[in-house]
Amino acid sequence: KQWYQRRVRASWCKVLLLAFDAHILKAHIPPNVPFVLFYFFNIQQSFKTVLLDYFWSVFADKNQPAIIRQCGMMYLASFTNRSKCVSKGDFKKIMLSTATWCHSYISNNDEVSVKCNHIAFYAACQSLFYMFCYRHREIFASSEYKMFLDKVDLHLIVYCKLNPLKHCNPHILRMFNKLTSMYEIVTCSAVIERNARMLLPSTQLMGNEEYPFKSCQLPLTSKFIQPFFRDMDCSSEFQSEFRTYKVSENFEDWDSVVGEVSIAMSPDF
Repeated sequence: KQWYQRRVRASWCKVLLLAFDAHILKAHIPPNVPFVLFYFFNIQQSFKTVLLDYFWSVFADKNQPAIIRQCGMMYLASFTNRSKCVSKGDFKKIMLSTATWCHSYISNNDEVSVKCNHIAFYAACQSLFYMFCYRHREIFASSEYKMFLDKVDLHLIVYCKLNPLKHCNPHILRMFNKLTSMYEIVTCSAVIERNARMLLPSTQLMGNEEYPFKSCQLPLTSKFIQPFFRDMDCSSEFQSEFRTYKVSENFEDWDSVVGEVSIAMSPDF
């Protein structure tokens, strides 16, 4: 009986991913639709690795259009941040894999070329910063945080010639700058100030820039989502900025960066 039930769940997993790939990933859809995927893979946590691997494979596929690769990374980062089924160990593996990919990309493309499309790289960097901001407490709760951060090597990414800070969402950038300064990991201020002085063309991420799995706006549905939804404690040093940012009603809500999120609150990432 257990074998049969698992086979049925595996079949549903396959159907959902096929439907997602065909109808959701490549289309503009209402923001609540992805929560079908979120809910299923949280109640069936044994399949979470399948979902995370799928998101990564979409991002890593060089044959995919840049906007689809961007979407794959944004789904991966958002699910990693929001879903309680993604443990600290899973989170650190995903963050390290993303950083390693960025390091490899930098070593092969450490020159800004007009002909080269760096959208996937900028999406990966922004998502890396986003994951760091959202779950930074879990990183520093470990006694091995220095070893982990040495492997992630944010300094290499921040100071590379591709200049990812220039192309990062300004509110993610603001929080990332505050946190890295607070933890004395890397100094972003110099790069940010230099970018502000220089008239550099900015490569905006393509399409709908919202991170998925933001707060569910359907009251009857949200009660099923909330038990699996991870909130981030908003530390006191960011409370005033959080309140200011939360006034926004679009992608750039401070909610999305600081993480003081609850289901059915104002929109965020």
